[in-house]
Amino acid sequence: MIEVRDEGPGIAPDERDRVFHRFTRGERAVGGGTGLGLAIARWVVDLHGGRIAVVDGPTTNGHPGCRIRVTLPGRS
Repeated sequence: MIEVRDEGPGIAPDERDRVFHRFTRGERAVGGGTGLGLAIARWVVDLHGGRIAVVDGPTTNGHPGCRIRVTLPGRS
């Protein structure tokens, strides 16, 4: 399992599935970015038979933050 987290505004629950689609950015997204990063990550994880998801995390500095969890199958 790999987890990446930040201390930003987080991703609203109703947007969590959509952010993995190409050219989609969260409603609160600011600044650059094309909305491809999480779509590419999902593609790579899918190729390896794993799962990727946005998960709830603890609030830090008054912000919910964002946690992306990747789970890959173990070696046989």
